[in-house]
Amino acid sequence: MHHNQVQNPPSAAYWLSMIGGVLALLGGLLLIIAGAVAGVFTFGFGFAVIGGLGIWITICSLVVIIAASKLKSDPFEHSKWGAIILVFSLIGSWSLLNFIGGILALVYKPLPVGAQPQYGQPQQFGPPPQQAYTQPPAQPMTKVCPQCARIVQANERFCPNCGKQID
Repeated sequence: MHHNQVQNPPSAAYWLSMIGGVLALLGGLLLIIAGAVAGVFTFGFGFAVIGGLGIWITICSLVVIIAASKLKSDPFEHSKWGAIILVFSLIGSWSLLNFIGGILALVYKPLPVGAQPQYGQPQQFGPPPQQAYTQPPAQPMTKVCPQCARIVQANERFCPNCGKQID
């Protein structure tokens, strides 16, 4: 068993960060191309501004992609990789997918293979199961003494309190 295996991999954080990183990488490459075209007409100023922004976004999105792959390979370091994804999504690509993926990586709770889940057994919904009917315990047969009104057993012929004969 590998020491980085978990029962609940950070799939949502990984895929959101990876998709956001790839989209930001494509956007950064498009900005580099647009900056090169604009640089032809603006004597290099367009490439310096637009292309420089494209290079920055490309670098930040590459860092996000690497951090997302490290998050999947080592989920117990989720705080470190989630923070890196979050920071580089904010300062680099401004990608909402990366931002959400970084937050999901930060709040992720890894559960090692073989560990018991923290939540209890699944609850059963609906009415409780039917229970078999049982007869209540039989009450002993009794009589009342006509003289002292004491309750006596049905098999007694005389009252144990006053001695009167019971019919």
